[in-house]
Amino acid sequence: MKATFDIPDDLYRLVKARSALEGRPIRSVAVQLFQDWLATPDSPPEEPPSAEDALTEEDYEKFPWLKITRKFIKSGMSHDMDEIREAITRGSAAETAEKLATNQA
Repeated sequence: MKATFDIPDDLYRLVKARSALEGRPIRSVAVQLFQDWLATPDSPPEEPPSAEDALTEEDYEKFPWLKITRKFIKSGMSHDMDEIREAITRGSAAETAEKLATNQA
């Protein structure tokens, strides 16, 4: 079956470069990702973060990228780069949508 996906250009370039380095077609990478995702059991729902999970100044010193992304980081979020990137993407998309809505009004 054929499917078409819209993904960010920069992400596609990175996937294309890595797949070329590994000598794999992008299709096989996508198929592997889908298979791995389906093989992963559903994760339990996340519990809401507690006040104890709030980021501290020590966290910002230990993980300097958090300072840059402070407005997108939520209390209780891990310091995992993938999770941070996802939060930035969601936050940036929301800001862009809000700006577009404001400009169209």
